[in-house]
Amino acid sequence: MGRDIISGAASFRSISVPALVASVGGDPWAADAGLRAGNPAQIDALARAFHDAGRCTAAASGAFDTARIRFAAAWGADTPAHPVNGSADVQRVATDLGWQSLLLSKIGGDLENIAADLAEAQKTAAAVIAALEADLHRVDGELSYALALEVDPSLSGADRRALDCHISSLEDEAINRARDALDRLHRIRTRYSERLRGSLASLRVDGYDPESSPDPGAPAGRREPPQLPPAETGPDGLSRWWKSLSTQDRGRLLADNPSELGNLDGIPVEARSVANTAVLNADLRRVEDVAAAHGVTATDVARNPGEFGLTGCAATRYTNALRTREGIAAAASAVDERRTSPEVYLLRYQPEAFRGEGAAAIAIGNPDAAANTAILVPGLGSNVRDGSLADPGGARLYAEATRADWNRSSSVILWMGYDAPDTWYDPGLWAPEMARTGGRALAADVNALAVTHAGPPAHVTVIGSSYGSTAVADAASASGMRADDVVLVGCPGTDLAHSAADFHLPTGGHVFVGAASADAVTWSPGHLSGPGLRGPTVVGLGDDPAVDGYGSTRFKAEVPGVSVNPFRDHSHYFDDGSESLFSIADVVSGHGDALQRDGMAAHHRGEYGAGGWVDPEFLRTPTSGHRHSAPGERSQISP
Repeated sequence: MGRDIISGAASFRSISVPALVASVGGDPWAADAGLRAGNPAQIDALARAFHDAGRCTAAASGAFDTARIRFAAAWGADTPAHPVNGSADVQRVATDLGWQSLLLSKIGGDLENIAADLAEAQKTAAAVIAALEADLHRVDGELSYALALEVDPSLSGADRRALDCHISSLEDEAINRARDALDRLHRIRTRYSERLRGSLASLRVDGYDPESSPDPGAPAGRREPPQLPPAETGPDGLSRWWKSLSTQDRGRLLADNPSELGNLDGIPVEARSVANTAVLNADLRRVEDVAAAHGVTATDVARNPGEFGLTGCAATRYTNALRTREGIAAAASAVDERRTSPEVYLLRYQPEAFRGEGAAAIAIGNPDAAANTAILVPGLGSNVRDGSLADPGGARLYAEATRADWNRSSSVILWMGYDAPDTWYDPGLWAPEMARTGGRALAADVNALAVTHAGPPAHVTVIGSSYGSTAVADAASASGMRADDVVLVGCPGTDLAHSAADFHLPTGGHVFVGAASADAVTWSPGHLSGPGLRGPTVVGLGDDPAVDGYGSTRFKAEVPGVSVNPFRDHSHYFDDGSESLFSIADVVSGHGDALQRDGMAAHHRGEYGAGGWVDPEFLRTPTSGHRHSAPGERSQISP
């Protein structure tokens, strides 16, 4: 290294700061100056302005006071009283948040934490620089003395070699001291940046996105990269966070974090679909690329993934990606009242869920924009892996619902977000635990739809089929699901709900029930299937919502034809032209009151005091060919 750092620098007699910086590979003074470029006092003042503009809870006030004490201890300087009380930032955010003024105080607390973190970082960095300069001045003094001795002609060869060795050691000490200081400053900056990213994520969740970065070391014009909010953030917080992001930040997040964003309630449906579709395509390409490289089919790779260097998980994801793509294609076949196809969205995609059976939700039409939204929950044997997403029931319901009301847009969501019993001998079929767990997940997803919906509130109908109807009943009765109407078809029992009142629907809301008289599944415990004459005894899951006195509105759901199979009618509630599909479309379109007008209201089991085992519908001749009219057509309602 010779005497590269020795010169007549202005701040030191014998140490050249530029040479020292070059030897270290970085400038400690520049690192410190970068941190000092920020103004904690200004951030503190903005924090106090937000804090004072909002209503405080005890927790928010305590958090703010704690951060304020940290700031005061680190900053130790007089700060202006309230220079930004009327700032545009405070006024803008206060207007955006409206009644949610509690969030203003929380924003104040988050900002105060940023001010305290920055002040602490600056204080620590200043101490590092002060220690470095003290060390360098000491080394500089010793080095200057050694260099003065070096010009003495009376030095012996041994003394000169010893002096040169001492000078070299002083040079190394200066470099090491500077390198250590630079490393410490980088750690200070990194720690501050990490805490800043967390604080910025919290601010965005609360509804505030600073226009300028509070990171003093960031290059001019560059913002901190957007960060995902904490895992415990709810749909309302996620919605505020998403709205606070720029279009560029949203695109960056979708590109970098598709698997995390796609299943977050509170993110708009279009964005979630983009993310989930990217993950689905990656699951397909992973196997297809390996297949192409080995000259075999993707099916060959999926059957024996280990032979081609892939895991069983990759094969599971591939299979469920295929099935989901098939479901999307089936949904895309739907047509509205004008014979045009709607947009289809992948609202949920979790290919590894439920031991590889998968979870997914496909929306026909955008529920964020629809006036009428229906969520269809299937039952026994439904899962992604076995192709249930391709069932045509959702597309048929969308087509009929749009014909039922031409003037209001509709969306139908096929929701496969719970672990349904697989077969009739699955122990879960005879117990309600899977329905209750599914009901909790369903309630969360349904309630989150209102958060991202634009415009006037949508009319929301949740439809449960078979075991799915038990999950819907549990979601409404025990998990706080908010729906305008509920439809139960092929219901084996409503578990925790013992009457329509237990569904906690709003004023004007109804529990609508479709129960074919020969559907063995719909007969409650202790009753024989059918009208007491056909089929085996079926163990149910609670009260029969089709019974008189339950408080439901029953619609016609008989199936033409006769069969000795007591379960045949259970799979025909969504047949095209059926009584059931026509009636469900009335409800979904917000016209449940039209059932009586259309001749689709049915008598309850046990009416006329005959007992719950008597079904008046058994004596009626089933009808078919039912269609709502499209523009220029007449409704087709068979007598």
